[in-house]
Amino acid sequence: MPKALANSKYGDLPGRAALTHIKSTLHSVPLSIYDFREMDSSGDVGAIAANGGLLASDTTPILRGNAAEVQEIVWAASNNDIIGCQFAVPANIDDSQDVTVELWVNSGGTTDLASFSVLSSWDGAAIVTDTATDTGASTTTHKITATIAAADVPSDPGFVSMQLVPAAHTTDTVAILGVRVTFTGEVFAS
Repeated sequence: MPKALANSKYGDLPGRAALTHIKSTLHSVPLSIYDFREMDSSGDVGAIAANGGLLASDTTPILRGNAAEVQEIVWAASNNDIIGCQFAVPANIDDSQDVTVELWVNSGGTTDLASFSVLSSWDGAAIVTDTATDTGASTTTHKITATIAAADVPSDPGFVSMQLVPAAHTTDTVAILGVRVTFTGEVFAS
């Protein structure tokens, strides 16, 4: 149970009844591909001359519209530049459960898999690395997932910094078209 909801700061306020856990449900944080910036291995974005890490039609990786006019982030063959973002963690996260990162990906051909390392740092703590492994190179967009173990999620987290790094892909491009973080959330009532 998240400490933010279970501790006395809510239940012991004047006029407030104690909170009771009702149920756990699946929740998600959808991330826009526009939320991501190119960064180095230290998590630093480029200087103003590098547009602050913003992705565009002339950056590597490239942010572009595909044939269906859907926005995607595409890495050229052999490009493994890191992208990252940071977001607030919803207060109702059940920090005793795993967190899943879902990536909608495709490959520019049928040789290279569109697998990614998913690096996360919760509340500024040490980086934890998990992997979203593709099982078959495909030009069709499909979902792959990485699981962040509950043991790596701190008690009552406030924010998470996340980096995505494509696995080696020397022949084909790889692309991300969508990212969603799912977690077990708890519902409380007084």
